[in-house]
Parts: sequence; structure tokens; C-alpha cells
Amino acid sequence: MNDPIHSILNAIGHRPWPLPAKPWFWYQEWNDVIFLHYQVDPNILRSLVPRHLELDQIDGNHCISVVAFTMHNVHPRFTIPIQFLSTFHEVNLRTYVKKDGKPGVYFLSIEAEKWIPTQIARIASGLPYRHSKIQRTKNSYKMDGNRCRIEMNFQVIRPIQLPNEKELWLTERYSLYRGTKVQERALDVHHKPWELFQIEIQKINIGYTAFGALTNFLKPDLTHYSPGVQVLAWL
Repeated sequence: MNDPIHSILNAIGHRPWPLPAKPWFWYQEWNDVIFLHYQVDPNILRSLVPRHLELDQIDGNHCISVVAFTMHNVHPRFTIPIQFLSTFHEVNLRTYVKKDGKPGVYFLSIEAEKWIPTQIARIASGLPYRHSKIQRTKNSYKMDGNRCRIEMNFQVIRPIQLPNEKELWLTERYSLYRGTKVQERALDVHHKPWELFQIEIQKINIGYTAFGALTNFLKPDLTHYSPGVQVLAWL
């Protein structure tokens, strides 16, 4: 594990601010990632995000993203991953915020496949994890939960050699905001830059019970795929 960790910690040229001074606490891998991005009405979005977090925007547009992926090898520092607890599918619905000029993401919803890892993640991170049934194959993703249902088929097309400004704005985010307290600090993460691919969505059926007014989830404005990143996270 030392070599990958060393490599991650030394890849800092793309970060907008320095790494945290204290040691990292969590290692995890976000693999086979599907990004579905949507432009949304900021007035509706504002009602869903704590007021002390500023809504971030690019070219005057506010966005949310559905991000579906598989967690691998999740474990605290100085421990080894336990297969049953450290590997599970996850879907999050996120938006883009800033606090004190520092951009990051705010999660409206996080659904995870396994019940025990879901409870651990919710307690350890303070993020809005809930348990849902999730299945995936190489070219499909299906989730059935109380708050959200997803069914999609997709095909990865080709790599994006030079991501544009918006693609970088949507993906290169290194702070996670919980937003429950005004004085609360962000959860910091670090990884190498995302390797992005164009993706063709062949079938899509998405419905969020609480967030249906935000957008038409059947028509994403922009989509991406990534094989994934190795992530270090701080408490």
C-alpha cells in the first residue's frame, strides 16, 4: 500500500489548495464511475442547501449530478480492508457549493448497497447515507430504494484527452460539505486527476421522490465515465 499512497500524496499539481497538514485517515477507491450532470434552477436548489453554503456556478449555471460507482478497499489508516465491509455500490446526488471561497460538493442524497457499511459511513462521515438495493454489470446500473430508483444502460465510447473548463469544474472537487453547522469544516479528500471518457446512455430511468422538481432526470445535459480514482480522506 505504501507505493500507491506515496504516489497519490505526491500528485498535487492539480489541487487548488495544499493538502491538509494532519495525516489522512481513510483510504478508498471510487471505481467504474458514471456521471450524469444537469443544469437546475438556483431558486429551487437554494431551498435544499443550507444557507451558510454558497451555491457555486459556472457561466451563470447551477448544476446537480447523479454519480453512480463502486467503492472498493475502504478502510481506515493502519488497517486492512475487509471484503464484506469495504466493497459496495453507491449512488449520490450532489450539487456544487463554496464556503469561504473554497469550492466543494454538497450531497442531497447518498444511497449505498450494503446495510452495515451504510451505517458505518453515515456515522463516520456525517453524510446522508441510506441503504438501497443496487445491482450493476459492466454496462448497466440498477437501484431500487425508498428515495430513488435508477435503471440505466450505457456504453463507454472514447477517452477525453483534454477536459474542458466545465468538465474539470464538475469533477475536480476536493472538499465535501455536510452543512449541518455553520462553523463546521469541510471533509477533505485527495486523489489524482479524473480520467474521463465519453459515454453513450442507451437507456435511462431515474426518479427521486424528494427532488423531482429539480430537473428532468431522464435528460442529462452532460455525461461522463471514469475507471476511477484512489482516494485519501481526512476526518
